[in-house]
Amino acid sequence: MQVRNQTYLRMKNKEDIINLLREKSRSYSDIARVLRLSNTAISKIADDLISHNLIKREGDTKGRTGITLSINADFGYVLAVDFSGRELNLCAADFESRILLQRNISEVVRFERRDFDRVIETMREMIGSETLKDRKLCCISVATPGKLKDSGEFLLNPRFQGFENVSIRKVLGDTFGCDVVVKNDVNLAMEGEKAYGSALRDVKNALMLHVDVGTGAALMLNGKIYEGSHGFAGEIGYFRLNMFSCAADSFDNLSYFNFYDSVSLYSSLSILKREVQNGAEGYLKAYAEEKGIFPSELTIKAMTEAYRAGDPLVRKVLNASGRVIGTVADNIAEFLDVDTVVLNGAVFELGDPFLEVVSAYVEGKTVCYPELMEKATLMGAVNAGLTKAFLNNF
Repeated sequence: MQVRNQTYLRMKNKEDIINLLREKSRSYSDIARVLRLSNTAISKIADDLISHNLIKREGDTKGRTGITLSINADFGYVLAVDFSGRELNLCAADFESRILLQRNISEVVRFERRDFDRVIETMREMIGSETLKDRKLCCISVATPGKLKDSGEFLLNPRFQGFENVSIRKVLGDTFGCDVVVKNDVNLAMEGEKAYGSALRDVKNALMLHVDVGTGAALMLNGKIYEGSHGFAGEIGYFRLNMFSCAADSFDNLSYFNFYDSVSLYSSLSILKREVQNGAEGYLKAYAEEKGIFPSELTIKAMTEAYRAGDPLVRKVLNASGRVIGTVADNIAEFLDVDTVVLNGAVFELGDPFLEVVSAYVEGKTVCYPELMEKATLMGAVNAGLTKAFLNNF
């Protein structure tokens, strides 16, 4: 038992030092002060990490005075993939979280096996590029919507077609020969904003609501992202609602059954398409006529542009969704006593007017968009991949 405890403490101390150095370069004495360890202990751990090329010394290496320790950015890189939005985004980042290379695959609504093949080909192209070909791939990190088994198989994800009993973790691991992390996209968006953004700086308890092509939530309690007993915390898409009790003045004859159907951008777009097909005047009808498309071909981008332009019908539909989002957020925030509510997903394209609608229904809490905006999920995947890569190389 004593040996096991000592091993755990050594690993924990290494992890703590790495986490401090990921924030910024530090001196031996600064690390010792923050972690409340002796200079001798810090020196011994640092020597071990240096021998594994994870960190490096900078400054006068003849003594400890004036020397700083920093992450060895060139040790390798992680490849991050974000499956959550209308575009599939990929990036490679070094061990200091600097982005080395980025790619995106546009407008994927229903993700099928052929789309996954496109992702793999894009990853191969990135790995073989001039930028990455001489670097070591240490981990692949994937952000995906829906529920996942521990094995990386989808348990519930209506957006992904033909992936039943398919483990993304195993497929990517076998293909590229490295460790693979697969996590919920909204949890990773919160992780990304916490690690690299400002909306969650110094915040211990927060709720993130994701509204895009799908819906979801993430929780941070006491500074840690809470995933639940089976990793499913925050799956609010199927919340049963007594719909539009909070927005009864917005629709005459609409009745929804769950949170996803009520507020996802595709649900709002479906309502607006139907209205335009029935002859509704306004921005979207003019847009369709100008582009020479049918109302059924209208996009979320067109809808968000119409909202920002102040179109009355679009404002009516989306503001009703905003009131539902605000009501749900207020209930969750009150129940868990969180300080901050962050709205993530394509809703941030709606700007401040939509934020004001939601905020009006959330009492006594800070309501904001993530500073990283659409980059939050991908950067969360980068952070998770780096965490895994560091732990694997201690």
